[in-house]
Amino acid sequence: MVLHHHEAGSGRPVLLIHGGAEDASMIEPQARALAGRGCRTVWYDRRGTGRNRTGDWPADRGDRHADDAAELIRRLGLAPATVVGFSSGGVVALALAQRHAGLLREVIAWEPAALGMLPDADATHDAIMAPVEAHLTAYPKDWEGAWRVALTVLSEGRADLDSPEVLAALRNAEPAIRDDARQLTRRAFGPGDLPAELVTLAVSERPDPMHLDIAQRLAQLIGRAPVRVPGADDHEVYLSRPDVLATWIGARRS
Repeated sequence: MVLHHHEAGSGRPVLLIHGGAEDASMIEPQARALAGRGCRTVWYDRRGTGRNRTGDWPADRGDRHADDAAELIRRLGLAPATVVGFSSGGVVALALAQRHAGLLREVIAWEPAALGMLPDADATHDAIMAPVEAHLTAYPKDWEGAWRVALTVLSEGRADLDSPEVLAALRNAEPAIRDDARQLTRRAFGPGDLPAELVTLAVSERPDPMHLDIAQRLAQLIGRAPVRVPGADDHEVYLSRPDVLATWIGARRS
């Protein structure tokens, strides 16, 4: 599958991997902010999202997404690439490091949504998904409604369901549920799975408890604590304030 992608800037190659219910258009401001800081920045629609819509939904908890990213790196001559994955895209980035380390300079996993790392992971995941699946049972194929339910559960009712970010994400509600929520976020990593010298785990200055717990458990596998990024004040800072991560990533010399 040839993934629809974009490219801007010149310099150190950086590949961005968007999160759940997102697509390339939503992370374009982040990509262009990085391109303005001396990076050859590539960003793309993951399989199933944006202009890469397909009914061939990955059912392997991230392997196919990782292989897609590796194919893009090879085809565009980006190796060795710095790869930055956001939220569930961070899970893809870690799977990429596990499966294709030779293509990489560094992987930065921003608050990766790997719920499979949590204690009683299956029970935790099932509790989150129960109201989502109940909604789909009552309203089959109402993916937008299901995504609103998922956001309400994850935010404990605090999500602004009419925010521009949520409204933009609704076009990717089906892959967000069928791919990310049901499959990708269940992924777990174990000892020896991740090339420690290539992986950086990054979190905001005040990460929510779930993302911090996941990051700390992943950090035990690589022997380094998660990095708290100065000025990053929420999980979706890459959507709302792209200069924050662009400044931090652009200053890295990995």
